[in-house]
Parts: sequence; structure tokens; C-alpha cells
Amino acid sequence: MIPAGRRQAGGSLIAATRVRKIQVSLLGVAAVVAIVAAAHWCVRDPDEPAIDATLAAELTTRVTPLVEDKISMDWLSGTTGARRMACAVRPVGTEPASATSVAEAHTVYGWALCETQTAQAAGTRLPVAVHLTPATWVEVPSDSDWSDGRIEKMFPQRLHDDLLSGEMPAGPEAELEAAVQARLRELAANPVLR
Repeated sequence: MIPAGRRQAGGSLIAATRVRKIQVSLLGVAAVVAIVAAAHWCVRDPDEPAIDATLAAELTTRVTPLVEDKISMDWLSGTTGARRMACAVRPVGTEPASATSVAEAHTVYGWALCETQTAQAAGTRLPVAVHLTPATWVEVPSDSDWSDGRIEKMFPQRLHDDLLSGEMPAGPEAELEAAVQARLRELAANPVLR
């Protein structure tokens, strides 16, 4: 006969072993999900040509101030002493998809990361549609756009996986974070830009 203390210790050992097996299984599932998500981000839709680095840089230069103006107006209107939001934009696609220059791009779709220029940091990360022609305007999804499905009309079907999954992959997010911090320093150093 096994003494009661030993039986409980053995039961705890069995329970701890089960918990470890579950933890290892969950880590395995998380690793598979991360690999699939990374592969999905890296393997683009064949209908969507990749934006080359030079065009991406030119598009970023063109649309970043437009996004900053829109986000600043939406977030800071009515705030006393508020300064411009600092944003970083990562283009994901254009309309038309075959655009090879800023002049050919009617609309730029991408991720924006914006932060306030205050000690109490606040910010947002969201997909944006920047319409360059015929009139320049920035389309930013609202909460109701997400809930009623209008968000799907805001972005072309070919970009839904890149922009509407709700999460940006870690690599591009880290790049945007570094870019927005650089933009915050640039705005702080140049009072004219604020």
C-alpha cells in the first residue's frame, strides 16, 4: 500500500508532467503559427508585383506627410497645445498594381504607425489608403468600417491578407517603429515641422 503523502506527490508529479506536455504542445502550435504567418507575409500574391525598394522609398516620402496630417487632425483636433503626430508608413501595394513610379500610382496602400510628440506617448497602427489622384486624400478605417465590412471595400481584394489580418509581422513592425522614432526626433529638432 502506498502512503497517502506519496500518492499525492505522485499525483502532483503526473499533473506537472501533463502541464509540461501541454506547454510544449502549445509552444509547438505557436511556432507553427509563427512560421505560417511569416511565410504568408513573405510569399506575396502573384497578382501583386512586389514594390521595389526605390519606389517604396519614394512612395513613403510622398505619403507620410499626408498620413501625418490626417492622423493629427483626427486624433488631436480640439487638443490645446497639440503638435503634429509623427508617422512612419510602409507601402504594401498601389493602384494600379503595376505602378513603377509615384506618378503612375493613383493610390498607395500600406501600414502606418503614428505616435504623439508628448511625454505621455500615445499612438496607433493601422492600414491606410492614400489617394493621390484625382484629388489627394487619406482614407483611415474607423471602428464601424471594421464591424460593418466597409473595410473590405477600402482595400483591393489582393491586399486583404497583407492589410486586414489585424496584425503586422514583427519585421515590418520593427522597421516602422524605428522609422517613427527617427521621425519624432526629426520633428523635435525642427520647430517648423511641428
